Amino acid sequence: MPKKKLFDDELEDAMQQLYDETIEAMQLAKVSPDLDDLSATFAVALLKLGLATGLVEQRNPGFAKEIEDKRQRVIAALNPVH
Repeated sequence: MPKKKLFDDELEDAMQQLYDETIEAMQLAKVSPDLDDLSATFAVALLKLGLATGLVEQRNPGFAKEIEDKRQRVIAALNPVH
């Protein structure tokens, strides 16, 4: 059974490139010799994730808000209530 595609071919290709570039940045972050290199690789990874979010948001309005809502739920779950 063929794998179901989340996006059309054009967006699938663009997303794959952004995934690959984000992974590459994080792999470089793992071996960063100093904080300057680490901050640069994090900046690239965050930029790529932002670009990927924007591409999906263009075709699926509300996607970025959904990400933020989920991020806030994760933060809340990590912070125990006293």
